[in-house]
Amino acid sequence: MTAAAVLAVLGIVPAPPAIAASQTVVVAGYAFPAGLRYVAGGCTGTGTATPYAAYRAGSVLGDHAIGLAFGGHPGGMGGVSAWVSDPGDLLDAALATYHPSPLPGTPGVDGHITIAFDAFGNGFQTSWLVGRYDVSNLTGWHLGDDVADIATDWYWSDDSTQEYAGWTLPEVAGDWGPGSGGAWLDFEFGCRGRDFFFDDLRLRTSAGTTTYDFEGVPSQAYISAAPTHHSAALERGITRLDLVKGQDHYLLADAKTPGDGVWSPGYVPGTATLWARPWGAPGFSPVASGGFGTDSYAQFHVQPDRQTEYQVRTSGDDTFEASASATLLVTVARQVNARAPATRVRQGQPIRVRGRIAPGDAGVRVSLQRKVGKHWRTVDRARTRAGGRFALRVDANRVGRWTVRVSVAAAKGNGASVTPGTRIRVVPRPQPQPQPAPAPVYVPVPVTHVPAEEPKGTVPPSAHHRLRPSQRLS
Repeated sequence: MTAAAVLAVLGIVPAPPAIAASQTVVVAGYAFPAGLRYVAGGCTGTGTATPYAAYRAGSVLGDHAIGLAFGGHPGGMGGVSAWVSDPGDLLDAALATYHPSPLPGTPGVDGHITIAFDAFGNGFQTSWLVGRYDVSNLTGWHLGDDVADIATDWYWSDDSTQEYAGWTLPEVAGDWGPGSGGAWLDFEFGCRGRDFFFDDLRLRTSAGTTTYDFEGVPSQAYISAAPTHHSAALERGITRLDLVKGQDHYLLADAKTPGDGVWSPGYVPGTATLWARPWGAPGFSPVASGGFGTDSYAQFHVQPDRQTEYQVRTSGDDTFEASASATLLVTVARQVNARAPATRVRQGQPIRVRGRIAPGDAGVRVSLQRKVGKHWRTVDRARTRAGGRFALRVDANRVGRWTVRVSVAAAKGNGASVTPGTRIRVVPRPQPQPQPAPAPVYVPVPVTHVPAEEPKGTVPPSAHHRLRPSQRLS
């Protein structure tokens, strides 16, 4: 009975076989990780040349490809070398290349794939086996030949004695057995003086696939600000800036790189775009662009009405990767215009404060506050009307110096704000003055004259003229 049958009888389910793991390693320019190295040499039968690093935006994998430039001078070659720890288990090995210039008029060798196998397993201390495969007449993108399937002749490194004819690397490693070591796979091009680029290096074994993605030099964008419009000082990489409605500011942008063995660390030239997300907006939108250099900034003039988030993004080019800065939050406090009609009132009279806010939103809570000791106490509340207008009041019930201010709550994308304190003098009520006693008023009493009694038969003189002549006295 097999072991699997025994386990089945016992009710034990064996674990499934391990799934081969795959990984992608992003390589920042020529900052090669362990397992990769840069190689350069001379082509067979020709002279040598000194290539220099080149970059290309756009690739079969990722955003960039890296390469070498030869300036049209043949004879030299260079490229990348990859380490294979168990060459007997190698199933696939290939490097994608790109040759932008056309083929020369005559056929020829573009480069070589050279394999150095540590046959004795002593770390290449004595002699090792070398196999070489010529690569010719490449143009455009070439996904690369599978080195695991390349049958070539093998020679000893110390005396060039041929050991194998027409064997693949896995076959040679298998022939030497477990005591053998690993192998370096050198991919070198440039023999005909043509520039080339490479990317997408794939190494596959039964344990999985490792893919190397060669990218441009990483960069880091920064958003900065001058403390004032006329200051030479600079605050770099800020994440918060507080303004008041109507106040403007200048934001600055640039980028730097940590270097990759070819490019030294430092600031780099490029183009920066300022992105903004105003309060209430669903996302960021570009608002302005500007160029920056190794010793200069891209400048952006901003004057937001409400809270706004800003970010600087630099575009990638043939050398540098695109990058984005930290997000800068710009808060905008409301501008408050408030006025007290009188700065001197009598006790018991109201202290009135009227004004408006900007932006002029309706429904924003405003408060009238009085300073009592070291604290501010709210004495009246209201909400703004159309256009941001408001009116507040408090009765001046105590004599003395009052200090009042208007406080505006944060709302609708604007931060809270307060006005400076205003001093108002409250004076006592006027004391009632005693009234003088009124002067006596003398009203004359009319006197009625009573005439003396006349003797009977006597005719008053006033009636004498009315007597007949016979009645008159003689």
